[in-house]
Amino acid sequence: MGKRKLSGVALTAKKIKERLSALYPQAKFSVTSDTFSMGNSVDIRWTDGPALEDVSAITDQYQYGSFDSMNDIYNYSNIDSALGCDGAKYVQCHRRISSEYNVQLATKADEYYGKLDSNDFGYRRKLAEIEKMFFHYPQAESKQSGSVMQGDMVISDLEYEVIQDVDTRDNSELYVVKIITRVEEFYALRREMKALGGYYSRFKKGFIFRSDPTAMLGGDAEDIESRKIGVHAYAP
Repeated sequence: MGKRKLSGVALTAKKIKERLSALYPQAKFSVTSDTFSMGNSVDIRWTDGPALEDVSAITDQYQYGSFDSMNDIYNYSNIDSALGCDGAKYVQCHRRISSEYNVQLATKADEYYGKLDSNDFGYRRKLAEIEKMFFHYPQAESKQSGSVMQGDMVISDLEYEVIQDVDTRDNSELYVVKIITRVEEFYALRREMKALGGYYSRFKKGFIFRSDPTAMLGGDAEDIESRKIGVHAYAP
């Protein structure tokens, strides 16, 4: 008997799990697929490990459209053929935080912010910030080539500025890439910035880097002094 060929959505689930396992070999991902009337889906579940936004930045590439709730329609689009599968109508990530890891985050948050009340508005957001600052989950260095970044980068078609700033939490230097023009492909842009070592901050309204990213972004090697601004609070 010949080997059974995987269905489109099952193959998509397999490709997602292979990619995530290669990027985060110490994390355990459960990736399942389902087919239903008018579509299909892939669900990704894991405990602790990499942040939800980091995994979503990868798995979003495998969803071939999005639902427009205002008009009650699903808008279809093409996924990158380099992914090697058909994709799925819905790709959803579900991250669980264990009680042990939650205690670590809460303890560090109390040290950093002062004693916090878990019932306060913004408590979960502060834990997320603490995790981003002190508990970043690393990717496997040798597997970085697994990310799909072909052709011209999205950033190359945008107008942006790189601004030197200061993190008032510890007075360390940081750089903010502010996008001036309208962004049509934000998720693709976020993936590009993450691959270069940056992450998006809604407080700064730009992408944060710990070293000057001008050269990596293909910008002119102008004097960084001309882009310095005053000290601004980074933390909310």
